[in-house]
Amino acid sequence: MHRYFILILMILCLGCKNEITPSDLPLLNGYWNIEYITHKNETFYPKGAAKLLDFYESNEKNGVRKKVHPELGNKFLVTQDLNNFKITFKGKNCYLNFQTAWDQWQERIIKLNENKLILEHQEKRYHYQRFHSEH
Repeated sequence: MHRYFILILMILCLGCKNEITPSDLPLLNGYWNIEYITHKNETFYPKGAAKLLDFYESNEKNGVRKKVHPELGNKFLVTQDLNNFKITFKGKNCYLNFQTAWDQWQERIIKLNENKLILEHQEKRYHYQRFHSEH
């Protein structure tokens, strides 16, 4: 019985990988929809009919985030909102470092897989779901 407990505990620990590695970064590319934002034990859901998506395109060290609006026919209207970023690793953490003419900030990637992205910035966590267009 003791052996089964240890085996289950090891499987659970190995399955709880939150560390982002350079090989995970291609998963960032694509269209992401903000599901909700958490801050100090509160959850906020986006309101309004005009939903914008975040489009990420990156390589190993740099990338761009654009705000886009989905349209019919699997097309997207790209807004003027565009932010370039650099990707850095510090310890076991991966960061997107943004800089504009007016500001600079950093967002930590908490989770990244095929369908889920969580970014943290100023004690807020942005929970994204990958956008899948309807054909």
